[in-house]
Amino acid sequence: MSLSKNKSKLRLLAVAATSLIFLSTLGALGYTVSRAITSMAATADEIDDTRAVTAANGALKALQKQLGATVRDNAYWDDAYRQILTSNAAAWATENWGSTTADYPLYDTALVITADGHPLMALHKGETIADPSAFFLGKLDEVLTVARRPDPTRDGLPVAFIRTMDGIAIIGAAAIQPSAFEADVDQTKLNVLVFSKQLTSKVLAEISQTFTIDGLALSDSADPKQVLYADVKDVAGNRIAYLTWPHVDPGTAGYLKVKPTVVGAGVALIVLLAAVGAVGFIVFRAIRTGERLSNYKAKHDALTGLWNRAGFLEQITAAIEMNPGGISLDLLDLDGFKPVNDAWGHAVGDELIRTVAERLVSQLPSGSIVARLGGDEFAVISEKKEIDGRSIGSEILDAFSVPFMIGGRTIEIGGSVGTADTSEAMVDGTELLRRADLALYRAKDSGRGILVRYDASLDDEAGKVAMLEQQLRQALLRDGIRTVFQPLIDASTREIRGIEALARWTTSTGEQISPEVFIRVAEKAGLIDVLGFNVLKTAVQAGSKWPGISVAVNVSPLQLRNPYFASQVSDVLKEASFDPKRLTIEVTEGVLIANPDQAKRAFAALRAIGVKIALDDFGCGFASIGALREFGFDRMKIDRSLILALDHDDRNGAVLQATIALANALRLPVTAEGIETEEQATVVRLSGCDQLQGYLFSRPVSANEITKLYFSTSPSRLVG
Repeated sequence: MSLSKNKSKLRLLAVAATSLIFLSTLGALGYTVSRAITSMAATADEIDDTRAVTAANGALKALQKQLGATVRDNAYWDDAYRQILTSNAAAWATENWGSTTADYPLYDTALVITADGHPLMALHKGETIADPSAFFLGKLDEVLTVARRPDPTRDGLPVAFIRTMDGIAIIGAAAIQPSAFEADVDQTKLNVLVFSKQLTSKVLAEISQTFTIDGLALSDSADPKQVLYADVKDVAGNRIAYLTWPHVDPGTAGYLKVKPTVVGAGVALIVLLAAVGAVGFIVFRAIRTGERLSNYKAKHDALTGLWNRAGFLEQITAAIEMNPGGISLDLLDLDGFKPVNDAWGHAVGDELIRTVAERLVSQLPSGSIVARLGGDEFAVISEKKEIDGRSIGSEILDAFSVPFMIGGRTIEIGGSVGTADTSEAMVDGTELLRRADLALYRAKDSGRGILVRYDASLDDEAGKVAMLEQQLRQALLRDGIRTVFQPLIDASTREIRGIEALARWTTSTGEQISPEVFIRVAEKAGLIDVLGFNVLKTAVQAGSKWPGISVAVNVSPLQLRNPYFASQVSDVLKEASFDPKRLTIEVTEGVLIANPDQAKRAFAALRAIGVKIALDDFGCGFASIGALREFGFDRMKIDRSLILALDHDDRNGAVLQATIALANALRLPVTAEGIETEEQATVVRLSGCDQLQGYLFSRPVSANEITKLYFSTSPSRLVG
């Protein structure tokens, strides 16, 4: 009996011990699970907080990047640089920048501050700001100082946050200067363009929706226990405010939701753990989705949905690594996009950009990576191969063969393409982009709708052009461009009737650079106005000593884009006391094609002061009879190619006679260029030319030689 009792006690002790072990294990497991769930909740809260802080900082950077791009596009603008130096600068600035502050989404304040600190134009939400410095609470000078620092790379603009009388605003500024950086320009003397936008509740609501951060607010203080925050810093890097929002704590919320179930249903621990795991998975998936959304927005263009520049650089690096057989990079720049914006506004321009992006994606082969690098420039990454004998670049150009329909408008627009590939040598994405950009530059320089492939000669040529541009700058500073003169001879009497002024350049090393070369360099470098007016001043000063004859000066199409060109010509004439009726401005046919309306305005302004207009090099381009009638030239000059052709084919004589007859029918006097023989002089005279020019009479010579040849005796008549 005692043995039986002992066994019962032992079993009871075993059961008790087992129960105790089970309960202890269950308690320990419950405690471990509870601690694990609590830790998961805290981790989820921390991850969500980190995600939100990253997104908030990304939102602030996105605002800065967007405003910086807007300031850059408007300040580094050749037309703005010229306009802001004129007497009409304030009105021009108000029309182009100030008037949009009333309802423009990117900025609500626009200033133009002169070098001496005075506001040339200052508007806030369409209303004039009496004292910009006071509006920005005395902090505007800090922004202006940074804006006037030299910025060769065009990416160092001061874009930060600032306190204003209306609250916190984002502000960006840049010195108004040519689109191409000029190292010799004194940045401290430039006007500064300033854009800013108030961080209103509406703006904060848009950021909140875009970056999925609820409860955004601006505050002067932030308690980390109560809210999350991102620093809002001024241009000096000092914090001026906090961007705050409440903790969401998705993990804690999930844990509190399931805690009663955990406590009350210990027996269903595994089910509970599965539920908690599911909740954790949902929380983490939501966080991951938010991260993916933020990452997508950081690397994609907001207007088109294509990769932006940052995403493009990642894609091209990956493409090079994944395609050992080589890839092609095609850069596309739209031809004629600016006139679309000018004619119909930015809304139509934006819609056109979206439509171009959709067409590229739909028409290019699958697997092609399309990106928008900014403005009207696109990039296409593809495997290096041809489809049915055609390159991707050709396919890109074909995409523009059909006009675009935008808001009921039919818009015809083309593109220039530069292409480079990795077949010749392993290059990284940056170098491949540089090569394609060099090819694109050549394509745009060669005309519209052109495809150019990169080759090493482009590097050599780019280096030569850069060196030539630098030499030309120095030559203009040191009066190294000579002006020579070639007489215009009466076809019947052989008396001098006029003089044409021509630019000549001999470098310091004795090399003679063709005008066709250095004038193109001057046009690209923004030096053509300086060069052109130097020649004009020299010509009219010399012409003042040659009574009774006309002086002709060639003008670049780019000079005519200057709305003050005619008034500047008038100033030169007045300074030299030169009769405007003796001056003839010669233009080529390209002026009529590039911008006919602008050419008409320029011609009308010149004629208003008495200057005559001559069409130069007729017969080598695209000018039509209609253009001759429409523009009403005072004289037409036959291109020398028609004269030279007389020596090779009798049929060319008929072409020449027909051309001169056309001019005569329109009552246009005609000058024949390039006359080198008496036979040529006779033919063109009999055909109807009243004026001759060429080596038969004189090569281009100095002003002193013209005086000796034609004005040392009277009457002024060519001998022989």
